[in-house]
Amino acid sequence: MNRLNKSILLTMLMSAFLLAGCQDDAQDIEKWIIGTWNIDRYVQEDYVDGVLTGESESINQGQVVFKKDGTGEDLGGNFEGSGFDWENTNSNLFLTAGGSTTAFAIEEFSTSKFVFSITETNDNSVAVERWFFSK
Repeated sequence: MNRLNKSILLTMLMSAFLLAGCQDDAQDIEKWIIGTWNIDRYVQEDYVDGVLTGESESINQGQVVFKKDGTGEDLGGNFEGSGFDWENTNSNLFLTAGGSTTAFAIEEFSTSKFVFSITETNDNSVAVERWFFSK
C-alpha cells in the first residue's frame, strides 16, 4: 500500500471514530436523561461590556420529567410551563413548548446530574441562564 493510500485510510478511520464518538455521547445523554430530575438551582448572570452587573439565584425549583418518547413534563411550573418535547445532540438539548424551540447548551452531564444554559446577547449586554439538575 503506498503512502498516499495509507494516509487516506488513516484519515477515514479517524473520522469514523470521531463520528461514532459524537453519536455515542448524544445517545448516552438520551439514554440517561430519561426520568425525574430535581431542579436544584437556577442562576442568571447579566453582563454589560463583559462586566458582571447582576446575578440572581433560585434553589429547589421543582422537578422535570424527561420521557422516553421525547416528551417531558415540568412538575413545578418553573421551567418550561407544563409540557414540552425534547431532543438532544452531544452538545445541545432542544426543548419545544408552545410552538417555540429553544436550544440549551449542555455544559455538564452525568448519570446523576447535569447543567445546561442559554445565553442571550443584545448589543453590549449578555444574559446567561443556567439550570442545575440532579437525580
